[in-house]
Amino acid sequence: MKLPRLLRNTATLLILLPVLAAQAATPDWVQTPPQRPGFVFGVGAADLSLGYAEASEAAKLSARNEIASTLKLQVGSELTLNNVSDETGSRSTFNNNIRIRVPDIALSDIRIVESREVTEHNTLYSLAELDLNAAASRVAQEIRTLLADAPRNGVSGDLSSQLRQHYQSMLNELQYTSLLQQYRLLGGKQTFDDSAITQRAEQGAQFFEQLLIQLDARDELSTGIASNIAAELARRGLRTSASGDKASLRLQLQSSSRQMARNNAFYCNIKTNATLSTQGQTLSASSRSAKSVSGDSDLACQKAGEKVAALISRELMENFWKTLNSPQPKQN
Repeated sequence: MKLPRLLRNTATLLILLPVLAAQAATPDWVQTPPQRPGFVFGVGAADLSLGYAEASEAAKLSARNEIASTLKLQVGSELTLNNVSDETGSRSTFNNNIRIRVPDIALSDIRIVESREVTEHNTLYSLAELDLNAAASRVAQEIRTLLADAPRNGVSGDLSSQLRQHYQSMLNELQYTSLLQQYRLLGGKQTFDDSAITQRAEQGAQFFEQLLIQLDARDELSTGIASNIAAELARRGLRTSASGDKASLRLQLQSSSRQMARNNAFYCNIKTNATLSTQGQTLSASSRSAKSVSGDSDLACQKAGEKVAALISRELMENFWKTLNSPQPKQN
């Protein structure tokens, strides 16, 4: 029997109303995420005004971060080397600027279970889950691969090559530390033999601490700045000397200054170029300037020298690590 149009429309509306209501309602899991042994759940939300595709990614990231927070994982964390390198167990001072950002392997298996648009809130909600056993297995495999690939033989080659090998050993330990932390937070119970990777990292720290850097000041102004740079590098666990005897690295400094007096104040601007090298290979370089003002001209330049030394030291070390983290240049 064919229904009149009005009845047909009414029937269709009655059918659609529960569907529309269901689409608009906020899902229960937004306020009360599911609980299931061996799994962690996270809820994310994003504004639909971003567009569905972007909102979907944002909601997923939000849910991922909630899972990480539940596990107390530091998403995108950056680790800094803090090594024990002698028999007395004292902390090595050579522990700064060596940083590594380790991928969050523990979160690789996060899966979006459900997404729901709530038009009333103009919001897209996403429910994500992480299988703890699967995630722990993935991280454990990463650890085993890292430990298996870690070199066990001594370093070889010229000084530049040895620097790279020791630096990589310290990075390997940092990566292992991060992965092991992720594994434990996932509930992993397995133990790993990390003696080789730890020993290599300790040898690396000792190697860098024993390096001697010759400070080669090319002008009188650089001589004063060299003493400030020596103090800055000492705080980073590196030794310096004005003599080239027994020095493995050479830090060449060249500086210039501009001074000006105005209204009983003295302005001093110092620019310094620095190059760190070994056996004709440049390992790091920096060119920075700094200025200072004082009622005394000598004091103004002294302060400017201290500032530029701090800037040079920081940039030199940053570029130094970048060089050591890059492939060894091919020899002609």
